[in-house]
Parts: sequence; structure tokens; C-alpha cells
Amino acid sequence: MAEFSLASWNIRAGLGRDLRRRPLRTIEVISGLDADVLVLQEADFRRHPRPSALPVSGGRIGPFEVIDLTPNAVGLGWHGIAVLKRPDVDVEAIERIDLPALEPRGAVILDLRIACRPLRLVGVHLGLLRGNRRKQISYVADQLSKMTKRPTVIVGDFNEWRERKGLETLPDWLRTHSPGATFPAGRPFLKLDKIAMTKDIDLLASEVVTHPAAQIASDHRPILARFRLTTTSARDS
Repeated sequence: MAEFSLASWNIRAGLGRDLRRRPLRTIEVISGLDADVLVLQEADFRRHPRPSALPVSGGRIGPFEVIDLTPNAVGLGWHGIAVLKRPDVDVEAIERIDLPALEPRGAVILDLRIACRPLRLVGVHLGLLRGNRRKQISYVADQLSKMTKRPTVIVGDFNEWRERKGLETLPDWLRTHSPGATFPAGRPFLKLDKIAMTKDIDLLASEVVTHPAAQIASDHRPILARFRLTTTSARDS
């Protein structure tokens, strides 16, 4: 059975708790994450044309390759969501979607081949209002239901600290997990960063990254999780 690891981190465009924007410090944390794929939120600046908050060299950030999600030549991601991968992870398809909200929000859906197995990865950064989050979760789930079945993981900043409330629109073929409190990074007590996965994926381990630099480089701490692909149908009820 194939195993793989994912990380997710809201980097706040490289702005640390010390209110200093130090992209190299952010890259130091990224480089230390033992993940096959890394999903970043707030990886671009907000103002048009939304340039990247991190320097990219030769299509890479640290040891990771940058997946091309940006709609222009200066950005890193889609609505601030960027995805980085190890060289042995293959990208088969990419879909960028706009999410319903008063504020601009989006999600990315990537069909990957990881450890020689198919995987669908969804990166999200949900809205600040619970009503919007419910609509956004429902919209993402609806998009996924129209696609061919594939082992699927949704990961990112859900902006929801409760385990179930606010996530009621998540279908029963997805189950959620919070690795731990990630916000605020100095003394976290809110579990804002979460994972949702189909039943053909076993969660083996998860953690909130406690590296000293990760405690100051953003207002969120990164999460890291390891999974194993099983043979159960992705949407068995």
C-alpha cells in the first residue's frame, strides 16, 4: 500500500509575529517540512496583480517544485493558494475554482500521481464568516461529486475552530481531522487548519509543527500528516 505525506501552512505572505516580512525565514520552515506535497495559503500579496510573497528560483522554493497555478506571470498561486511538490510527484490535471463569498476566495483541485498511485488534492482557504464557509464547503463538495472517483484529500486553512459546527455541509463520504491547535502561532488554541479525506485513505499520523522558526514566521503554525492509500471505494457510504 502506498504512503504519502502532506503539509499545509498559512504563511501570511511571509509576515511574522514580529511584524517583519522575512521570506527567507518562511522558506527555511518550508524546507524543513518532511512532506511530498505542501499547500500554502496567503502565498501571494492581496493587491492586484497579486505578486508572489516568496522568491522562486528555477521553478523551486527550497527543495520543492512550484506547481503553476497563477493566472499571471508574477503570482505564485490561485487566490493566494500555492502548491509545492517533490520532483517525483506527477501532476495530471489542475482545476482552479472561485468560491462563493463577499470576499475573493478560491480553491484548487489537482489530480496527482504520488507513490505511483492516483490522488486528488484540494487546497482551500475558507472565508471568515461561518455562513460563507458552509457555502464554500458545499460548493467544493459539489464540484468533486461531478468528477470521476479518486482518493481525495482536502487540506488548508478552514478558518473554523470547531470540529463539526460550520462543517455540516461536508458530505458523509469525507471525514475531517484536526492535527491540533495552530492559531495564533505564539500560543495556539484554535484548530483552524484541517484535513478532510475520503474513506480510501488512512490517516497514519499528524502533527502541528513546533519548530522555533514556525512559531514566529506566521500567525499560523504548519500542519503535517502522513497517509496510506487503501483499496476501499472513495465514496462508499
